[in-house]
Amino acid sequence: MTNQLIPFPNKQTRSQMGPWINESFGLPEFTARRKVEPVGLRAICNDRPLRVDLMDWQDASDLTVEWENLVSRAMEPNVFLEPGFALTAAQHFPAALRPSFLVVSDAARPTAADRIIGVCALDVAGGFRPLTKGWLPKQAALGTPLLDAGQGVEAIDLILAWFEREQPSTVGLLLPTLADDGPTATLLRERASAKSLDIRIVEMGERAILFGGGDVETMLHKAMSTKHIKEIRRLRRRLSELGELVYASVSKPADIRMAVESFLTLEASGWKGGRGTALLCDPSTAAFVRTMTRRLSAEGKCHVDSLELDGVPVAMGIVLSSGKNSFLWKIAYDESKSAYSPGVQFTIEFTRRRTLDKGIIVTDSCAIPDHPMIDRLRPDKLPIADIAFSVSPAATKGFDKAFRREMLRRKLRAYAKRAYYAATGRKAS
Repeated sequence: MTNQLIPFPNKQTRSQMGPWINESFGLPEFTARRKVEPVGLRAICNDRPLRVDLMDWQDASDLTVEWENLVSRAMEPNVFLEPGFALTAAQHFPAALRPSFLVVSDAARPTAADRIIGVCALDVAGGFRPLTKGWLPKQAALGTPLLDAGQGVEAIDLILAWFEREQPSTVGLLLPTLADDGPTATLLRERASAKSLDIRIVEMGERAILFGGGDVETMLHKAMSTKHIKEIRRLRRRLSELGELVYASVSKPADIRMAVESFLTLEASGWKGGRGTALLCDPSTAAFVRTMTRRLSAEGKCHVDSLELDGVPVAMGIVLSSGKNSFLWKIAYDESKSAYSPGVQFTIEFTRRRTLDKGIIVTDSCAIPDHPMIDRLRPDKLPIADIAFSVSPAATKGFDKAFRREMLRRKLRAYAKRAYYAATGRKAS
């Protein structure tokens, strides 16, 4: 059967949504999990029934098992869109920062647990806009949607169909911070070409990454001068003269709880605490971090590493993982020991141990582009891009206008940030 959209009930018949769903899909047990709301239902008829639902975090929480099953099948890992991170953030963040989730399902899959084939988080707290954006709070480092490795095309096509017919005021979708050479961005370009959609790069950059299995010494000499390496080693010797210097790592939920508290305290004791930007400074953010790290650690996806001097951390890192990818999510260090570069010492030791971990293919630094410390230690870079595309060929003209407005907004914002940093003497971090 050729692909075609099943006619959607008009406004007069949407009150009879339940019978229409059951007749279309023959799956009353599956559709009954949704609250009685007519939003976001769509199906494509080919050899299998597909649908998409727009959900808030509470409805999405009911599908945690199915969502986690998708994580194991995703074409590209993104720990920041796993339930342990995204649903915890939505639960604890203020309402204006909470995402909505487009959940794509394939009712023809053999078991209910593997029916979800796509999840995309959207920033629509203020309503849908001409250029609707993917959700990327400042605590997340990737905006990549989760797509089933075998049905990514169908998931993307259905999301586009949903926007075209359910949100006609939206002419384009902007997905922030994707790996530009990753499978998701590649598939988006392929679908845009096949469907004659306008697709553009909104912003491009790169950040440091670490590939597993490499030689640390070779990497350091590639990234830094011999003089710089000697200086770092000299500072480490001086630091070790102050007491016993050891590297520790914890991953059990009970240990994670204490380690995260130490991390929050350490971070808040430095310049971020002084500026009020430390995680501990905002109660909702601190609650999110505590819950998220314990939740992911219970899944074996979080550990906290530390460089300790006589049992007291001088530098710490929270590390998240998804599949064979890991993410050095946050780093903090004791600024009273800054003369010994504890953050650098920690990063080098972390790198040494991470390259020996055969279960990890790549570690994302999660750092801003051109980070003054991380970029000096890791020569390999991950190209990242904010990618925008029209939702249909008919929306091209409106998409062009929305794209230009977005570019102007970013240009003005960048100018304001430069002026702020110049006036305050601060640097981006």
